[in-house]
Amino acid sequence: MAILNPPRSLPALGCSIINFLTGSRTGSRRAWTEAELIEAFRPPGLNEASSSAEGVADTLSTFRAIGMLCSDTDGVITVSDTVAATGDTLSPKAFRRALQRHALDLDRDGDPWQTGPGESLTGGGRDLLRAMSWFLAQDALGRPMSWTSGVQALQHAQFPDPDNETWAITNDTRWGPSARWGQALGLAAPSLVQARSGLVPLPAVAISDVLAELPAGQMPIGDFLGQLAAKLPVLHGGLVRASLVAYLPGGDPDPGIAQDCADSSVGQALRILQDRGRLVFDTLPDADGIRLSRFDSQRQTHVTLVRGGKR
Repeated sequence: MAILNPPRSLPALGCSIINFLTGSRTGSRRAWTEAELIEAFRPPGLNEASSSAEGVADTLSTFRAIGMLCSDTDGVITVSDTVAATGDTLSPKAFRRALQRHALDLDRDGDPWQTGPGESLTGGGRDLLRAMSWFLAQDALGRPMSWTSGVQALQHAQFPDPDNETWAITNDTRWGPSARWGQALGLAAPSLVQARSGLVPLPAVAISDVLAELPAGQMPIGDFLGQLAAKLPVLHGGLVRASLVAYLPGGDPDPGIAQDCADSSVGQALRILQDRGRLVFDTLPDADGIRLSRFDSQRQTHVTLVRGGKR
């Protein structure tokens, strides 16, 4: 089972189900089977519709595939040990960070660009890893992307095989859940320009989430970017992005990388976090640095992580 197929998996519904089951566990209430959860969570007023259960069923299947839910031989659904260890009830931020860890788990899925066809290509979180690594390699300073405005044409131009089965996002059916999960993970943001609808590859929320796990204080910017990529491997510098670049005949498509700058999606996210007071950048003499944008003239050599800041 994959994340983008079935197409009706809903991350927010997964959060509600996990918190519901966590409350059932801590409150010593009865166990819940998949059929009972579907009946409890499918939309009221639609219970007679033949498709009313699909969103819940798809969500349960997806969250089992990424290891946040599990089921026993009697069909009882429970939260996994890794989720239970995070606490009783997950706040939206805690859920999102848990979702990032489980959906982008390379120990489970390996390199998604080095797997064979069929289920091995999409099992676990591999299809989402492929989709997000490609999406985040596009120009964050360009037009917002939708399937018909950017995504389809860019993949056709960048991938070596015109057969869309080799693409990161194979069709418009997969684009819908890609957009939904990208936003849920904090890796994508909707366009703020009303006349230009679509998504922007902007991982500011996801990067903000992992800052709490990094040491406060100043460090070389290269070390900082490396730590971000280790925790979010679909970013530039991470294993998944590096494997994508090796797979594409034209190399890395991001124009920032082409101009010896930070990846545009990461650079824009860091500027946002700078504005929020979470990060402070410095240029120290005789130190290696990088421009955060291809429109910058100055290189930044060090970054200071500040606890708190504006939210």
